[in-house]
Amino acid sequence: MIERSLAGDGRIVEQDVFGTADSGQIGAAVEHFCRRELGCGASAGLFYESSVGCVLGLELTDGRRVVLKAHQPDRTAARLGACQAVQAGLHARGFPCPEPLLAPRPLGRGLATLERHLERGARADAREPAIRDEIAARLFELMAIARDVGLGTDLGGSWFGSLPPQQLWPRPHNARLDFAATARGAEWIDELARRARAVPAAGERVLGHFDWRAEHFRFEAGRISTVYDWDSLHFEREPIATGAAACAFTTDWSRTDLPLAPSLAEIRSFFASYEQARGRSFEPAERRTAHASCVYLTAYLARCQHTRAAEDRSARDRAFIDSLAEVGPALLQAL
Repeated sequence: MIERSLAGDGRIVEQDVFGTADSGQIGAAVEHFCRRELGCGASAGLFYESSVGCVLGLELTDGRRVVLKAHQPDRTAARLGACQAVQAGLHARGFPCPEPLLAPRPLGRGLATLERHLERGARADAREPAIRDEIAARLFELMAIARDVGLGTDLGGSWFGSLPPQQLWPRPHNARLDFAATARGAEWIDELARRARAVPAAGERVLGHFDWRAEHFRFEAGRISTVYDWDSLHFEREPIATGAAACAFTTDWSRTDLPLAPSLAEIRSFFASYEQARGRSFEPAERRTAHASCVYLTAYLARCQHTRAAEDRSARDRAFIDSLAEVGPALLQAL
């Protein structure tokens, strides 16, 4: 059953994570992992997704439902363990995140983490004002809880604040994305990213979730009931974390009926929703930092989409390219 859940998926990230894209070999490796670490096998595959890592929902032969995430080799046990500590701390305090079940263990070419399967609630459209307000409010709540109890202070900063000054981009999150080979025509994207990186960073350092977007939330009665993807944490300046969320809070790659990238008006509304939850507005320097962070991440996503040949880009495949053309100059013009 694991093999059937993986069948047909031969993307490059599997090579990075498992050393193979063969679904049978991956299934066998996962089965061996479950028997070695959990004392039982997997009876069913619930879902499979891959992007930065490979995520499998599994039903075990003892009836438990778990989510296993296999990470690329550059994800260290120290960092993954620190993310799990935050997740466990938040879960213990009632924040809607799955409970971690197993410290990082070897799988494939790297490490795997395990958490309890938590599928509570349904997806929602983040463009609805009440849903947008909830997403922004929960982001602030996450930061506030972590600040109060000292969670995540050992996690490093984000791309925006941690790259050397001479380095414009991080290593792309997927090996199929070759920025150097696709630089032609992307000069305007690079220039907006460079302008954003030049803005001085301001604001308090807090715990931030740097993949805070619609695809990773489930809702019940208008409230977020589940938040996923807890290895995307950084201890970073509050406006940088907020700007990153504003860039992609509407994004859900699984829904083809909704646009991926927020409009300029929606980004500004997200900032307003966050400030309302925060109880005070950003100072001018903080606002500049938030705008720059939003532009930089939009530019990174646009650069990823630019690696696809222009004639092969659908509307979704150029969503962040189009967004950057609108958002970048507008948010940077006052900086």
